[in-house]
Amino acid sequence: MEKIDVPGASKDEIQKVAFKYAVKNAFEHDGCAQVGAVVGKVKALFPLVDLKGAMPIVTKTVDEVNGLSTDKLKESFDMFASMGWELKQIEKEKVLPELDWIKNEKLVTRVAPNPSGAMHFGHARPAILSDEYVKKYGGLFFLRFDDTDPKIKKPVEGIEKEFLEEFKWLGIKVDRTFNASDNLKKYYKIIENLLKNNQAYICFCDSEKWRKLIWKNKACPCREKDAKEQLAEWKKMLKHEIKEGEAVVRLKTDLNDKDPSLRDWWLARIVDVVEHPNKKAAKEHVWPSYNLASAVDDHDLGITFIIRGQEHIQNEAKQKYLYEYLGWIYPHTMYHGKIAQVGDMLLSKSKIKVLMEKEGLSSDDDPRLATLKSFRRRGFKAEAIRKIIFEMGLNPSEAKIGIENFASANKEFLGEVAEYPFFSDAAQIEVIDMGAGEVDSYGEKVKFDSPLQTFIVDKKDLVKLKKGVKIRFKQAFNANITEVSEFGAKARFVSYTKEKNETISWLKNGIDVEVLMSDGSTLVGFTSQEMSMATGVVRLEGIGYVNIEKVEEGKVKCIFTHP
Repeated sequence: MEKIDVPGASKDEIQKVAFKYAVKNAFEHDGCAQVGAVVGKVKALFPLVDLKGAMPIVTKTVDEVNGLSTDKLKESFDMFASMGWELKQIEKEKVLPELDWIKNEKLVTRVAPNPSGAMHFGHARPAILSDEYVKKYGGLFFLRFDDTDPKIKKPVEGIEKEFLEEFKWLGIKVDRTFNASDNLKKYYKIIENLLKNNQAYICFCDSEKWRKLIWKNKACPCREKDAKEQLAEWKKMLKHEIKEGEAVVRLKTDLNDKDPSLRDWWLARIVDVVEHPNKKAAKEHVWPSYNLASAVDDHDLGITFIIRGQEHIQNEAKQKYLYEYLGWIYPHTMYHGKIAQVGDMLLSKSKIKVLMEKEGLSSDDDPRLATLKSFRRRGFKAEAIRKIIFEMGLNPSEAKIGIENFASANKEFLGEVAEYPFFSDAAQIEVIDMGAGEVDSYGEKVKFDSPLQTFIVDKKDLVKLKKGVKIRFKQAFNANITEVSEFGAKARFVSYTKEKNETISWLKNGIDVEVLMSDGSTLVGFTSQEMSMATGVVRLEGIGYVNIEKVEEGKVKCIFTHP
């Protein structure tokens, strides 16, 4: 991949880039490169360039390319094609921060998604960054499912298998998997010991009343009961003699902590109606908080390193109270910022849920959702997802990843793809006095051996034509328009010689095409018959990149990938 280490750009550098992309543009548009397209490349490669100063250089270079012979243009195109078309500025190599402690400890890391829905881009970020560290230093990578909320974030049965498939697609090797719901008895034992040691208590207070006391740095009456009484109430909770909402278990912390949310945070609660795929756990009515389950499991699994979102900084402070009571050493942690935008997709689980309910979606691979299933369905490469996340790194700032960022990364790993036309409304042009010959149309060899030929064009191109005007059928031949109406047109063949006439896309054989877009809408049109033989990601003129899903009932069905 050719790189240019210049932010602004000198005359020679502008000329070099302009010539290369003018050749590509001219070759793909029948020998006529467009200044606008080439200027766009120059600006993309040199964001700081003075366009006013660059424009004369680009214009002169485009004129030079447009004056090349057909043979010379093809020779230049083939040379550049062998080198690869993608250019990018040299940037400082992005690396993850070093781990100073790694010399004395083994790296054991984990991610702990809540299995209440499909894996999404937000899950992928800490997973990929953690995996990068494992690949760098060696160590173990665990996947622990935080499935201890049977009421609000209820686990979806079988979702763990889907997560493992997505991890495999992303190139992440998982050493072991765990479910927090398998460890309820262990959490109960920890709570019992905390109660015995007067480090926790059973709180029966009304939540609002308790909150007012805490904000005034005051203890509630339940906090002062002795350990024997606390343990008796605990047993009633386990037997479900105390019902949901009547009591919670709280950890005793510093009532003068500057952060009120850290004061006596809750360890466990009662759930009367338990809906959980873990049949054994579903029989229990006392369920741990995220902070209790996470803290205990991290210790028991020997976790030494955690990467997670900044929203968990407060959770670390809570968990350290517990670690101190239990005499444990807290893992090393790193945090990344929030993701506010993921291309043209929805990331928020709550918004995804609302959309799925509103639209009646039964599948979580809808192109509007930022799930890994959707990325795969749309034709994104796993390498592109890894690249974007790695380059985001551990930046604490809020991240907004535009669709153009995803497009740029994906194109890098897709390489060159086949291109086909997209006619939203097809019309016909009859050409008479057609000379014998053979041309290439979107990968299809079209032979002309009779004087009357009929071609398919886009109606929006047809209405621009005028009687008496000479046009160029893209990469094929020239013809004079003799008749034009809203229903079609007629023309007379002139020659196969390349001429700088207005160009029109055309087809000899076509097929219906349907594209499911990223906003849920569907575009219907007409394309080359050759596209029915293609697979994977291709490019549709005027639409962008699309992923072919299937050919059904005489129609190519695709899903929009990116511009």
